[in-house]
Amino acid sequence: MVEVGTFATQADAEFARSLLAAAGIPCVLAPDETAGAYHIDSSGGARVLVADADAHDAAVILGHHASSEEDHR
Repeated sequence: MVEVGTFATQADAEFARSLLAAAGIPCVLAPDETAGAYHIDSSGGARVLVADADAHDAAVILGHHASSEEDHR
């Protein structure tokens, strides 16, 4: 598994997961490094992990969405 994004909240990570799922890319969420061994909760950050073979496509999808967000600010 490869990390393709780190998000400040679980909600943001869930949104990233939905973008990847819509593209047919399975992923898992994991607590970010600062959360330690605790499970993800709504107040903590999360990392998005995908299979090595999907890493490039996932990064492009998330990067494209991030660029779109910046254009609307």
